[in-house]
Amino acid sequence: MLTYIEGIFMGITSNYIPMQAVQALPPFLVVMAFLDVSCLFLAYWLSKRRTLSGLEPIEDAIEALGTGKAAYSLPKGTLANLSESVTRASDLIAKQNEARANWIAGISHDIRTPLTLIMGNAERIASDPSAPSDVSGRAALISAQSVKISNLFNDLNLASQLEYDMQPLHKAKAKPSKIVRKAVADTINACPETRYSYEMEIEQEAEKAAVECDERLLGRAIGNILQNSVTHNPQGCRIRIGLNATDEHVLITIEDDGAGAAGEGLLALLKSQEHASSTDENLDLRHGLGLQIASRVIRAHQGNLSFSAPVEGGFKTVVQLSRC
Repeated sequence: MLTYIEGIFMGITSNYIPMQAVQALPPFLVVMAFLDVSCLFLAYWLSKRRTLSGLEPIEDAIEALGTGKAAYSLPKGTLANLSESVTRASDLIAKQNEARANWIAGISHDIRTPLTLIMGNAERIASDPSAPSDVSGRAALISAQSVKISNLFNDLNLASQLEYDMQPLHKAKAKPSKIVRKAVADTINACPETRYSYEMEIEQEAEKAAVECDERLLGRAIGNILQNSVTHNPQGCRIRIGLNATDEHVLITIEDDGAGAAGEGLLALLKSQEHASSTDENLDLRHGLGLQIASRVIRAHQGNLSFSAPVEGGFKTVVQLSRC
């Protein structure tokens, strides 16, 4: 018989554990372990989801910064510091873009008045019958180059506005057939030389097709494509314009049989549609700026523009727009 000091030891009523409790212990431990793992996984999933939901807009913002565009409305919370850093970088890029666009617009405005005076006086001298032939010839050259300078600044200004989404689109329902005809007529009037011939073919379905577009900007894009064929083929060429329509799209095809573009030149053009090309010593736009402006205008209309240059020569541009 064993005795214990009272107040120091506690007696147990039974030295036996029910068999039912022993049998239920392993399943109980398994269930508790499963619940613990589930709670940990749920906590991990919620934390990951919260982090990823905050990272997605930041990722989009960083991609936008990579293209030179500003990004705003970033999340706060656990990623507040990263969001603030991206926002500061975005603000800086926005200020730089605005300063660049304003600088180009300011230069274009400031140069317009003296350039107009130069062009007016040069045309007056060139058309003066009493002026010596060499003087009138030089005046005509000055007038032609002044027109190129004016067009260059207009193109740079438009390219800048399109690049930074500063050019509002005034969309309305319009027929591409009308826009193409006007662009061709303007090109012929601007360059009436007989060494350039134009052929136009418009399908019956395309004649009545309509698109939602800014008629002025779309006409400018088509005009740039036509002018590209004229500018880069001073020896003359044949320019063919085709207009076709499907159930969903309108296709405008402009191709010439001129010098075309070399393989490297075409590859550079395809890779650099986001960047403006420079001009040569005669202020003639290279395959680049005019077509890049056209590309940006088409993309602003959710369309597609593609270039190709066959080995045998010539240059082909296809514009695809959605019908409405």
